[in-house]
Amino acid sequence: MRPLPILMLVLLGSQAALGQDYRTPASGGPPTKVVPIDVAKYMANARSNQPAPPSTQNLVSPFVPSDYLFVGWTQGLLQPYGNGAPQRAWLKYNAFSHQLISRAYVRETEVVKVVDMDLLREFTIGDSLLGLRLTYRRYLNARVLKASLRSAFYEVHYDAGKTALLCQRSHTRGLPQAGAGGFSGSKDILSYFLKTPDNRIVPVNLRPAEVLAALGAPHATAATTYAQQQQLDLHRENDVVRLLAYCDTL
Repeated sequence: MRPLPILMLVLLGSQAALGQDYRTPASGGPPTKVVPIDVAKYMANARSNQPAPPSTQNLVSPFVPSDYLFVGWTQGLLQPYGNGAPQRAWLKYNAFSHQLISRAYVRETEVVKVVDMDLLREFTIGDSLLGLRLTYRRYLNARVLKASLRSAFYEVHYDAGKTALLCQRSHTRGLPQAGAGGFSGSKDILSYFLKTPDNRIVPVNLRPAEVLAALGAPHATAATTYAQQQQLDLHRENDVVRLLAYCDTL
């Protein structure tokens, strides 16, 4: 009679040679035969059942909305309506959802809260490292075509008289790049608006015909003459600001 260890080795060897797998059920009873799987077929089915990666062929731009204009907290000013004094605060502005949040410390505890923007006339944010400071202002008394823009905050690029050059900024970050370990970059998209001498806010593209038409008949002739004399390129923001500053003197 063979010793028990040797007998077990013989049985295991014979099962291995036949490509068979015997396992004892957890509920007890004699070992049962397990039918081996076709590994190649199994892996092929697994790959076919995986969801396809999102396609970027139908995207208008390789950029998607990001949350905040600046990564870190920036010190800004909150200007309420009325005669209230401006308040300094650490702020972050979500240009996608148009939400402003502030940070303060109460007894060494960080308190982050959403700012009630209905109480604000304007606010400023900026990044000292970039040398950039932005002012956002409301124009509740102006006439606008869309009701949704009536109470909106506009980024002020010029406002020193009857006219103003305003915009709304969409901050975006690039889509993830395979193997790059990050995003493909970021950029800002500006949608421009012109506040006219008769207190209308009109969406415009920086093109000569649109800018001059938005100013209206009383100023269009003089503005056109000035732009030609000064050789202004009304595709450029700086030259549009120069034109508006001239219109404010009329």
